Amino acid sequence: MNTVVRPAPPAPAHMLTSRYSVQRLADGRIQFDVVGATGPTAPWWLLIVGPVLGGSIGFQIGPSQAVGGVLAGFFLALCFTVGRASSIGTFGSRRAPAGRFLVGPDGVKLPNGRFLPRDRIRRLACRNVQDGMVLTSVGVGGGTVGGLTAMGAARHAADANVFMPISFQLDLEADGQSYPVVGSLTAATAHAVFEDVSRLLGLS
Repeated sequence: MNTVVRPAPPAPAHMLTSRYSVQRLADGRIQFDVVGATGPTAPWWLLIVGPVLGGSIGFQIGPSQAVGGVLAGFFLALCFTVGRASSIGTFGSRRAPAGRFLVGPDGVKLPNGRFLPRDRIRRLACRNVQDGMVLTSVGVGGGTVGGLTAMGAARHAADANVFMPISFQLDLEADGQSYPVVGSLTAATAHAVFEDVSRLLGLS
């Protein structure tokens, strides 16, 4: 069985791209090293920028307004950042991590160390774990609170659209259960790994 070895690039993990390499071990098994897309992170730096910007605007109105500007800037930055962190956490928690796994004629050793014998594996599936998410939003309410709510809903939808292309995952079905193999992948990486594993296990 011929398998093309794809050396892993030295570049670190990227927010929106994934990659993998394969290596044949001495015992004949194939080792997959998969680097997943990390996705966006919450902009905690706004908790510093917000008060500074709010204070500067308040000071231009009048020195006595500077403190109010700082507090307003911190409040707005906190609302946005916490909401963004919650949104990112929601989509990110659905994704299985990438990692290293082994495939051989006797079965698959998952990244968590669990071994699935070949004769118990029924199917290899490739899916997007964000499927079914609502990717559009509409504004809600008025005023400052309503504006923040609408902005948060729009940001949530935007985060969904960012995570959708990097949430592909490979699952093995065995013993009536589904076992995640690797996740946090782009469609191109997921499909390439899917084809390689399918061929090695004789599922294609």
